[in-house]
Amino acid sequence: MDRFLRDLLHVSRKAQTCVGSVVRKYHITIAEEPYFMAIQSHDGATQEELTALVGVDKAMTTRVIHSLEHKGLVKRVQDKNDKRQNRIYKSEKADEISESVRNDLLRLNQSFTEGISRKDMESFMCTLAVLDANISRCLEKGE
Repeated sequence: MDRFLRDLLHVSRKAQTCVGSVVRKYHITIAEEPYFMAIQSHDGATQEELTALVGVDKAMTTRVIHSLEHKGLVKRVQDKNDKRQNRIYKSEKADEISESVRNDLLRLNQSFTEGISRKDMESFMCTLAVLDANISRCLEKGE
C-alpha cells in the first residue's frame, strides 16, 4: 500500500498525457478539455455551474473560459435576468469539432479499459468513488 499514492499519480499523469495528445490536434489544452466537454452537454451553463461540473475553483474556470473564448470555441453572454451571471455557449467552431473530439476521447477510453472485464470495471469504479470521497474529506480538512 506504500506505493499506492505514487502509482495513482503516475497513472494519472500518463492518462493526462494521452488525453492531452488527443485534444491538442483540436487546439484544446488538457486544462480546457473538461470545460469544452461540459459545455457540449450543458450549453448555456453559467460559469458557476461549470465550476461545479468540472470540480475546480472559480479562478481556474474564468481563465479557461477566457482561453476558450479567445480560441473562438465558446461565447460568453451576460444573463438577461441576472446581469451578474455570464452564460457560456458553444460556438459554431466548437460544434464543428465536438463530435470528433468526443469520438477520439471515446476511442482513448476504450484503449485504456481494454482487457478489463465489466465486473472488474464496476469494482474499480466503486473503489474510485470511495477514493474520491476520501480525498474530498482530506481537502475539506486542509490535509
